[in-house]
Amino acid sequence: MKIKKRGTPEEGDIVLATVVRVAPHAAFIELDNYDGVEGLIHISEISKSWVKNIKTFFRDRQKVVCKVVDVKRPGFIHASIRRVSDYDRRAKWDQIKHQRMVENILEMVAKKLKKKPEKLYEELLPLEKKYGGLYFAFEEAKKKGKKLFEGIPGSEVLWEVVNKRISLPTVRISGILRLESRAGNGIERIKKLLSGVDADVLYLGAPRYRLSVSGMDYKEAEKKLGEIVKSMQKEAGKTETVSFEREKKK
Repeated sequence: MKIKKRGTPEEGDIVLATVVRVAPHAAFIELDNYDGVEGLIHISEISKSWVKNIKTFFRDRQKVVCKVVDVKRPGFIHASIRRVSDYDRRAKWDQIKHQRMVENILEMVAKKLKKKPEKLYEELLPLEKKYGGLYFAFEEAKKKGKKLFEGIPGSEVLWEVVNKRISLPTVRISGILRLESRAGNGIERIKKLLSGVDADVLYLGAPRYRLSVSGMDYKEAEKKLGEIVKSMQKEAGKTETVSFEREKKK
C-alpha cells in the first residue's frame, strides 16, 4: 500500500515527486505522497548554475526531492530543486525510507490478520498523530514494549512484526583511558579494574586504553561512558591513577 496525504502541501514543504513529462522549459511532476497533486519545476529552479538543456537533468519516471515554492491552486504546485539544502534532501530520503518500512509492516500485519492494509492504517491513525508518524510510534514500541499497542485490534500480531522489523538506531563513542598503578602487583590491580568494565577495551600501549560504548543516542552513550569511568575511579586504590579523555572525531 501507499500512504497518501489528503489536500495540497504548503509553501516551504519538502516533497518527493515523480517526473511525468519534460518540456523545453519545465518538468511536470506528480507528488508521491499526496493524492492527485501535480506540479511543475521551471528550468530556472533546477540548479544554481545555468541549465542549457533540461533533458540532461531529468528522465521519465525519475524520483526527485523538491521544495514547494508556490501553490497555484488546490492540487497544483510550483516546486524547486535548487532551493533544497543537502540537509533537507538527506532528511527527506530518511523519511521516505521510514515510510516504506511502515508500509511493508502494514502489509505484513494486514495479511496475517486477513484485513485490508488501508483499514489497519485507519486503526493506527491515533498513534500516527500522537508520535508524529507511525515509524516513530513503532520505535517507541520497540523501546517500551507491546503495551503501547494495547487496545488496537490485532495488537499481538502488530507487536510481533514491529519487534522483528524495527531496529533502534545506535551511536558509538570512545575515549582514551589512562590507567597507572604504583603498587608492586600493579599489573594485577589494573587487570582487576578492567575486568568488570561494560565496554569494549582496546590496549594501546601502557598506560593507555581505548574505551568504546554504544547507546541509542549520544546522551545515553555519554552517560554510560561517564558512569564507567566514575566506577573505576571509585574502585581504584591510593596507588592507582585513573584519568579519561573523550576521543574527538577527526
